[in-house]
Amino acid sequence: MESLENIFSTQTKRSPLMRQVRGSLAVETANNILIGIFGEAAHRSCRAAYVKNKILAVACLSSVLIEKIKLKEKEIIRTMNRKLGVEEVEKIHFLD
Repeated sequence: MESLENIFSTQTKRSPLMRQVRGSLAVETANNILIGIFGEAAHRSCRAAYVKNKILAVACLSSVLIEKIKLKEKEIIRTMNRKLGVEEVEKIHFLD
């Protein structure tokens, strides 16, 4: 028989509210990582928008910065997931 704590924990992790909280934390973490790697250029022209189906959507005005992010995509994802403690993001998608 499963304990009440385990049942509550499992149900909480699956709830839509917790998915939104984890997504918000992932977006905030991604923005901080982008600023840390690319500096103020990232802060001015690039923002993580949302996470859906383990894909981080990023809006970026600079095609040069998009290419730089693509080159470091694996490093950014690895750093994000390490900071979040779970594999929240598998891929980065750029919004048009």
